Amino acid sequence: MTTLDRASQVLHETEGKLRDLLAEAASSGDYGSVVQIAAWARSLVELVNGHTAKSKTNVSPRAKSATKNGKARKESSTANRPSHRNPQFFRQGDQLLRLAWSKREKREYCHKAPHDILKVLATAIAEQGADGRVFTTEQLLPIHDRVDGAVPNYQAYVGISLLKHTGLIEQHGRQGYSIPRPTNFVEAVESVWKKLPQSSNQGAILS
Repeated sequence: MTTLDRASQVLHETEGKLRDLLAEAASSGDYGSVVQIAAWARSLVELVNGHTAKSKTNVSPRAKSATKNGKARKESSTANRPSHRNPQFFRQGDQLLRLAWSKREKREYCHKAPHDILKVLATAIAEQGADGRVFTTEQLLPIHDRVDGAVPNYQAYVGISLLKHTGLIEQHGRQGYSIPRPTNFVEAVESVWKKLPQSSNQGAILS
């Protein structure tokens, strides 16, 4: 086992411990810690996946040459990418904001969803995921609110992304999602919302 492989194993073990702490924080209602620990765990997963992808790549002399020639283009394409970890979630008034990086357009983008939509989404997920059932987005969407009827799917996906990010729902590949801790799920979603950082200092970015 190489030194990098051993380092990767340490990251795997640390990520697992963070997931245990995340579950502990969620069970105790410490949703401020849930948001932060989930971000750290996701960062470790990306580090491990990045190492795995590199270690499995057999770089030929021709590939090395292509990599060298394309280095400037790659550096140029990522030069303007923000250094913070994506995605990030904020509150702005009664809006949930998801700030992320578009690889295709090579710029930041922001999707918004009203707080009321997050509450409707939480209720719908609680119904679909009752008793530990795995549900798909096809079963879940579209969701409907009492005022405007059908909610745009992109707004629902903003909420789904937040719930995945904080560990309140768990994805099972293409099979769908489940609620690891279904007890008081709707209240837990509301607690996560209240713990999100305000975006008052992010106005120029999120506008």
